[in-house]
Amino acid sequence: MCFMAIKSDNEVISSDDEFDLSYNELHSVFETLCDEYKKLGSEYSLLKKNHACLLIKKDTLEKKACIVVDDCDKMNQHKEENKALKKTVDKLNTTLAKFTKGSKIFKTILASKDVFSTTEV
Repeated sequence: MCFMAIKSDNEVISSDDEFDLSYNELHSVFETLCDEYKKLGSEYSLLKKNHACLLIKKDTLEKKACIVVDDCDKMNQHKEENKALKKTVDKLNTTLAKFTKGSKIFKTILASKDVFSTTEV
C-alpha cells in the first residue's frame, strides 16, 4: 500500500516555510498594498460623505412626514367640523322652509280676511 500527498492551490503555508522574495519584489508588493489602501481610504471618505448626506435627507423627510401627519389630522378635524356645520345648515334649511310655508299661509289668511272684511261692510 502506498500513500501520496497531492499538492493543492488552497494549501496553507506554515510560518516555517521560507520565502525567497527579493527586495524589489517585496517593494512592489508593498507599493501595491499602499495603492489599494489609498483607494479604500478615498472610497471610505466618499461613503462617509454620502452617509452624512443621507442622514440629512432622512431628517428632512422625517420633518416633512410630521408636517403631513399634522396636516392630515387638521384635515380630519375640518371634516368633522364640516359634517357638524352641514347638519346645522340642513336644520336651518328645514326651519326656513317651514317659515316660508307659514309665511305663505299667513299671507293667504290675511288676504282672505281682507276679502271677508270688505264684504261685511
